[in-house]
Amino acid sequence: MSDAFVRDWIWVLAFFPLWLLTSGTVFGLAYGPKQAMGIRAQKLTNAFALVFSISTAAGALMWLECASYIHLPFARQACRAFPAAIVSPAWL
Repeated sequence: MSDAFVRDWIWVLAFFPLWLLTSGTVFGLAYGPKQAMGIRAQKLTNAFALVFSISTAAGALMWLECASYIHLPFARQACRAFPAAIVSPAWL
């Protein structure tokens, strides 16, 4: 197996614990308001929380990717799409 293949899979596997963390946070924040909603609004809230947690985890990995030496397959193009000041960890 090539080194690049193994590194790419390490990042893919790193997505799942990060997604678990973000989904727990997002669904936890949505739990209280869902108690006062109807069934359709709850389903819509659940769908939004799922999409938001997946996109947050993917965005966090891409943000980490821009500052790293191990690169995800398609993240390099995304790093060039944003100004350096936004994706640089120095602005924190």
